[in-house]
Amino acid sequence: CRSPETELIAVESEHKIMKFVQNLDAETKTAFILRETEGRTYEEIAEILDCPIGTVRSRIFRARQLILEFMNQENILNG
Repeated sequence: CRSPETELIAVESEHKIMKFVQNLDAETKTAFILRETEGRTYEEIAEILDCPIGTVRSRIFRARQLILEFMNQENILNG
């Protein structure tokens, strides 16, 4: 069970992360959102974005790297 305070911190952290994601370049943001929010496969994303699957993989990897760096800077830790 989480305390109300812990829950509030988690929600605020999620909002910060989502705001950060919105500031990523369009190609990186779109690939990341299609994967993480919509649960699309790499193949589906490649088709949607009309680009090679390797490009999709690198965009998603880059987005995850940038988000982790942001979380470290903001002291947003999981669990």
